[in-house]
Amino acid sequence: LKARRPSLQRSADLLGTPVGRPRGCSGAMAKKAPAGGDDDKMMEEQIVYMKKKIEILQHRTMYKQEQASNSKKSEAELRQRIRELDGSFQKESERCRENTGEMSRQYREMQDSFNERIKVLQKSVADAKHEIEAVTKEIERVRIEKDDIIRQKDVEIKTLSHKMETMAFEFADMLKETLDKMSQRIEVTHNSWDRKPGKPPLMNQLKAFSLTDGPPPSK
Repeated sequence: LKARRPSLQRSADLLGTPVGRPRGCSGAMAKKAPAGGDDDKMMEEQIVYMKKKIEILQHRTMYKQEQASNSKKSEAELRQRIRELDGSFQKESERCRENTGEMSRQYREMQDSFNERIKVLQKSVADAKHEIEAVTKEIERVRIEKDDIIRQKDVEIKTLSHKMETMAFEFADMLKETLDKMSQRIEVTHNSWDRKPGKPPLMNQLKAFSLTDGPPPSK
């Protein structure tokens, strides 16, 4: 027992409990025990106490080791999960870059196509505006020419109407003059014809030729 006392003392020092003062013992037990059987009994109590303490510490050590093992396992799992997430993030980043590049390319192509289409439409609109302006000017020119032609025709119609009226009056005067002359000549001829002996009157001869309204003379 005396040979084992230094090792018990070192264990007690490691556990932080002085030898000869077990947990739960009163102050009287902390006093110096008498020699003989009491010393052996106290030593046995110390040994039992140290065994219990060692068992407790072993259980704690096993629990701590289990916790450490679980922590290491969790840490390994977490690191593996982090590596997997990093790989997933890397793949997703690459896929996003590929999709972004493809979308950017499609957007540039669509933008170029739209810009080209806009240029074509703008040119068509400009050409249509020029055509509309040209047609409007042509319509205005034709309208002015038509109005001028209508005015000229109106003037010509008025001139011709005036000429026709003048010619009608002149023709009427000519007819009246001719009729007067013919009447005078017929009257002169009638008078001279009536004065000739052995000839019927001029009116009877005219009636014979149906030149008068009367019936033909009887034979």
